[in-house]
Amino acid sequence: MDNLDLLNPQQKEAVTATEKQILVIAGAGSGKTKVLVSRTAWLIEQQHQDPRQLMAVTFTNKAANEMKERLERSTGIDSRWLWIGTFHSLCVRILRRENLSEGYDHNFTIYDTADQKALIKKCLADMGLASEERLYSPQLVLGRISDAKNRLLSVAEFATDATDQHQRNIAELYRRYQRRLRENNAFDFDDLLTETVWLLQRQPEALAKYQQMFKHILVDEYQDINHCQYRLISLLAGDEGNLFVVGDPDQSIYGWRGADISNILDFVKDYPDCREIQLNRNYRSTSTILTAANSLIANNNNRKPKDLFTEGNQGEPICFVLTEDDREEAFAVIRTVAALLDEGYQYSDCAVLYRTHGQSAAIERACMRFGIPYRVFGGIKFYERKEVKDTIAYLRLLVNPDDGESLQRIYNEPKRGIGKTTWDKLQQIALQRGENVGRLLAVADQFPELSGAAARKLKTLAALLDQLRGFVADTDSVAAIINELWQRTDYKALLDEKDSEKLVERLDILEQLYNTATTFDEDYQQMFVLSEEDWQPPLNVFLNQTALAMDSDGIGEGSDYLTLMTLHAAKGLEYPVIFIVGMEDGVFPHRRAIFSLGDNEMEEERRLCYVGITRARERLFLSAAKRRLTWGTYENNRLSRFISEIPQELLEISGVDKKRIERPVPVDSGGSVFVAGTVPRPTVTTTPTAAQLFMIGDKVRHGSWGDGVVVQVSGNGEDAMISVAFPGVGIKKLLVKYAPIKKI
Repeated sequence: MDNLDLLNPQQKEAVTATEKQILVIAGAGSGKTKVLVSRTAWLIEQQHQDPRQLMAVTFTNKAANEMKERLERSTGIDSRWLWIGTFHSLCVRILRRENLSEGYDHNFTIYDTADQKALIKKCLADMGLASEERLYSPQLVLGRISDAKNRLLSVAEFATDATDQHQRNIAELYRRYQRRLRENNAFDFDDLLTETVWLLQRQPEALAKYQQMFKHILVDEYQDINHCQYRLISLLAGDEGNLFVVGDPDQSIYGWRGADISNILDFVKDYPDCREIQLNRNYRSTSTILTAANSLIANNNNRKPKDLFTEGNQGEPICFVLTEDDREEAFAVIRTVAALLDEGYQYSDCAVLYRTHGQSAAIERACMRFGIPYRVFGGIKFYERKEVKDTIAYLRLLVNPDDGESLQRIYNEPKRGIGKTTWDKLQQIALQRGENVGRLLAVADQFPELSGAAARKLKTLAALLDQLRGFVADTDSVAAIINELWQRTDYKALLDEKDSEKLVERLDILEQLYNTATTFDEDYQQMFVLSEEDWQPPLNVFLNQTALAMDSDGIGEGSDYLTLMTLHAAKGLEYPVIFIVGMEDGVFPHRRAIFSLGDNEMEEERRLCYVGITRARERLFLSAAKRRLTWGTYENNRLSRFISEIPQELLEISGVDKKRIERPVPVDSGGSVFVAGTVPRPTVTTTPTAAQLFMIGDKVRHGSWGDGVVVQVSGNGEDAMISVAFPGVGIKKLLVKYAPIKKI
C-alpha cells in the first residue's frame, strides 16, 4: 500500500481514522486521490477488510480507473474484485442483480442521448406536439424529465406539481416517455440512479443485503452530488454505516446541473458524531497563487473556512493586464506564451481559461494568425461548431450557387420540410441531366419524380437564396449579411430547442461569429490595400480568410500545443502556467450572477474563479479588456470584482493604475457598487433599472414580434433599454417603459 510515512500528518490522520463517519475537506492540490487510495489500501491490509465489502464511488471513469490502477500497484489485488466506479456503473451492477420493477428484466438496455431524443420525439408525435418545437423541443423536455428524476420525483409527483397547461403537457410527456422505456426494457442514464434508489426503498431485504455487504463506503467529490446521489449514499450507509467522504465546498461549481453544496456543508448535521479532517497543505501552487486564492474565496459565506498553505517557494507575482479590447487581450496572451517559450516552457505547459465557450474565438484567431498549435479541451473548436459551419455554408452558397456541398448541408437547416428522400431524388435528377443540383431548385416543379409539395418547398428555398443574393449585392457589410441571413432563414429559432445552459452557449457562439464579422468590416480597408484589378467583394475576402482559418484549425494534433478550455472543464486539471481571460463584471463573474437576486450564483462564480486560480502551479496571468464586442457593439465593462478581492501586493499590473482598481462597497439594498476610493451613501431610487427587470438570456414575448431572447441590458429609469434577438426579425432595441413585452 502507499507508505503511511509518505503522508503528511493530516493525510495520515484521514487515512487511519476509526470513526464510522468521516468528512475530509480536501483543498485544491492537497492529495485527495492519494488519501482515497491509501485509505482503501489501509482498510484492506491493516484492518483486514474483505476487498469485496468496500465501495468507492467516483464521478468519472478516469478517476475510477486511476484508483483501481493505484490500488493494484500498492496491494496487488485484482481490481475486478472491487466495487470501484462511477455512480452509474455501480448502480448498473446492482440493477443487474436484483428484482426490477414490473416490465423490466436483467437484460435491460441503457439508452444514450440519441436514443432518448428518438423516443421523446415519438411521444411528442403521439400528443400532436411535434410541430411545436419551440415549446416542446426534445432537449427541453428531456431536461425537465432529467431534473425531475434527479429530484426523485415520480411521474405522479411531477404531474401533481404542474400548475399550467405547458407543465401538464411536460408531465404527460414524462409519463409516456417512461411507459415507452418500460415497453423497450430500457433505462436512460438518470433511471440507473433513480431506479436503484427506488429499488432499495421498496425492497428492505435488498437494502439490508447491500448495507451488510458494503462495510465501508468511500465517496469522492462529495460537494458535487445531487439529491438522488445523496439519497443513494444515505440508504447504503444507513445511520451506522462506515462512510468516508472527500470533497471541497470551495470547488462546488456544478449547481447549474443539480449539484447541491448543502450536502457537504450539512454532513456534520446528518452525522453529528462524524469526524471532520481538513487537508490544507497544497502540493501544487506557489504561495503567491495560494494567497490570492485564499483571499478571493474568503469573500464567500457558504463555505467551511480553511487556508491552503504550501511549503514551496513564493513564486512570481500574478500578472494582471488591462487591454484596450478583446482582440488586444488575445494578442497579449499569445505574446506572453511566446515569451514563456524563450524561458524554457512548452506550449503544453500553458492553458487559457475562459468563462464561456464563445470567448475562445478571439484566442483561436490569434493562434491561427501566429501559427500557435492549440486544441480546445472538452469542447469544439470555434470553426467546427455547427452554428458556425451552417452559417458559413449559407455564405458560400450566396457567393457560389454551384457549391453543392454547402447546399447539401443547409437544404433543410433549419427545418423547412425538405426530407432526405426529396433531396436524394433531386440529386439523382441532377446526375441524370448532368446539371448542378443548385440550378434545379428554381425549376423543381418541372420534374414528375417530385411531388407537388416537395417541389414547392425546393422553389421556396431557391427564392430565399436569390433574395439573400440580392441583399449581398446591395451591402459591403459582412455582419449585416449574416444578420439578414439569420433573420430570413429563421436560423435563430433553432436556439429555442435548447434548455437554458445550452441556449446561452449557442447564443454565445452566434454572438462571437457576428463579432468576428463586425471586426472584419472595421478592419477591411486597413487590412487590405487592393488595386482596382485585385479588388474583391468583402464577403469573398471574408470567406477566403475563414477557409484558411478552418484549414489551420487542424493544428495542435501533436503532443505540444496550447490548451484552451472553459473554467468548468479545467476542474481536476493543473498546468505550470494558467491564463484567465475576460476578468470583467458581466463576463466573469457572469452577468446572470450579477443580476441574480440572491448570493448563491455569485458565490458559485467566485468558487469557479478559485478553481481557475488553483489550476496554476507556477505562473498565473489574469487579463481584462476595456471594451468588448457584444453583438457587434462595443461595451465598456467594469473590472471584475474578483480582481479587487486579490491582495494588490500580489499583482504586477499593466494597463491600469493600482489606485484605479475598483473595490466593492456594500449598500443597504444588499448589492454593491464598484467605485474607487471613499463613496457617499448611494441615493435610493424607486425606478428599477433595466438590469433589475431583465437579465441576459431571459425569454420575452413581444406583442408583434413574438418570442425572443434578451442579449443586452443597459440604462436606468426612463432610459432603461434592452436588446432582444427575435427569430425571423433580428435584434431589436426596446425602451422598457413603453415596449409591449413580458417575461415568459
